[in-house]
Amino acid sequence: MEQINEDIWINILKYLPMCDQLSLAQVNQNISSYVKYQWGHLKTVTLAREDLEFLDRNRKLMRECLGGWSATVEHLSLPSASSDLLRKWTEYSFPHLRSLHCYMDYNLEEADEETLLLTKLFPLLTKLSLYSSTTGRHLWHWRQLKELSLHWCEYLDPDNFAEIFGSLKLTKLSLLYYGYNVNLGEKVVDITRCSTLEELHIDDHHLLGDFLPRLMNLPHFRRLAFYTRDYYEFLLGSVARHKPLKVQSLLFNDSFWSSERVAESMLHMTNLRRLVLQEDDIDSQQLHNICHKLPNLEELHLLAMREVPSPSHLWNSIGHCHYLRILNLSSTKLSSQWVDLRNSCLSKVLLSRRIPLTLHLHNTGLDASKVLRDFDCASLKISFEPIHLNIWSSRFVEIEFSPDS
Repeated sequence: MEQINEDIWINILKYLPMCDQLSLAQVNQNISSYVKYQWGHLKTVTLAREDLEFLDRNRKLMRECLGGWSATVEHLSLPSASSDLLRKWTEYSFPHLRSLHCYMDYNLEEADEETLLLTKLFPLLTKLSLYSSTTGRHLWHWRQLKELSLHWCEYLDPDNFAEIFGSLKLTKLSLLYYGYNVNLGEKVVDITRCSTLEELHIDDHHLLGDFLPRLMNLPHFRRLAFYTRDYYEFLLGSVARHKPLKVQSLLFNDSFWSSERVAESMLHMTNLRRLVLQEDDIDSQQLHNICHKLPNLEELHLLAMREVPSPSHLWNSIGHCHYLRILNLSSTKLSSQWVDLRNSCLSKVLLSRRIPLTLHLHNTGLDASKVLRDFDCASLKISFEPIHLNIWSSRFVEIEFSPDS
């Protein structure tokens, strides 16, 4: 190891987890100096439970480690922590830390004291993902917070919501239990006190009552994503009744299920620009009606579908979408019929196109080199490049709104 020069050591250390860096810091003086140099320039730090416990037992190394990166770190991840392990950190300051991902041990009796400790350790956060037994007390001390995720914080007390959401100027909030038996009650409406809110991730049953209409009336609100088991039809119907023309994008991940009620609600959303169905079902007639009655559709993504309409049915439907720019059939097994120009339906659609259409065929089983070699049509472009979508969970609906509609 002595033969490795400094530049190579610094490059190696960038890819090592903290446990390995801590071990190397104890090998000899030379290698320790490289590790300490690396710590003095870190922007992102992840400390596993074993790292925290090791530092807790080694105060000298803790001073060198935390003293090295506390002044520069911007993003900190603590996948397993406790207040006992963090109390000794109060002698350090973290002037540039803006993002914290923290999973605290179950500790119902001291959970709020833990939250208060975190606010004192890291007062300048703008982004927080907290997994703990918190009731929500003291969250309002993070006055600069913009993004707050409280996944699985099942002991939140809605009585604290008025203070939290009346004080913080959040743009993004996540309150998810994935169908777990947690009911936030009527005080969940206090979330709408946060007039700066732009995006919310939540379980569908919390959106019942007056909450959803008030949410859609917020001046900057643009995206709602909800995990769903029971209420997706009612919620899409509510959106269609209150703000149908504000909807510009819909994404269903294993949640459309060929629902007649949802399809009917969608037909009122005539400004819809983007429709995504992933690992889902849609009836051929439903797809035809959607394409026929939503004239502004620009993107249609049918991904990993359990059953996709036949080429003739699909191309007949696409013929009504004169502004469609993207048709994405990726991750669905297809035959060569889909790009056969001898297909009369396809030829007819392409002849009437006003603007070129790009067909995405990533991971469809088709031979990219053969398709691209044999296909030549100015109004239809073929791509085998993937389109990356934000599929963050199973069984959810995402609605994107246009704030200026």
